[in-house]
Amino acid sequence: MSYANLELRKKTAREYYSKNPQVAKNNQEKKRQRNRDIIHEHCGYECCKCGSKKNLEYDHINPGLKKSRQSFLSIGKQDLISQLDNIQVLCKVCHTKRSQSQRKAAYHLFYSMPIDEQEKWINRFISHSGFVDRTLSFQDDEDTESL
Repeated sequence: MSYANLELRKKTAREYYSKNPQVAKNNQEKKRQRNRDIIHEHCGYECCKCGSKKNLEYDHINPGLKKSRQSFLSIGKQDLISQLDNIQVLCKVCHTKRSQSQRKAAYHLFYSMPIDEQEKWINRFISHSGFVDRTLSFQDDEDTESL
């Protein structure tokens, strides 16, 4: 059955899955397992840093290339395949170390900038969060585009 209206399709699916929660759970788990298999076939079955085969997690090599906040395991097959070159398999310990190091590096990079550059970045995130302070603005739009 095809649906011309995407909202109607979503509504129908929600109604079906609310009446059949086990079907929804099984479908979700099948999709997650399929995505795990795709990632492991491409990236291997062990941590790329230490070689551990326990407590494996998936990491964006370059977090700036994330296409959404959605987990690798819940996205569609084509979206996953398009992101495979930006995924690596890490054990929990290595993933935690890498994430902490990235946060520290971003912190040091930010505070090594001149204060006016820091303000530009802060204002950029304020405007992207839905909060707009009309008293803060860039002097010219060309500076905004380079961020």
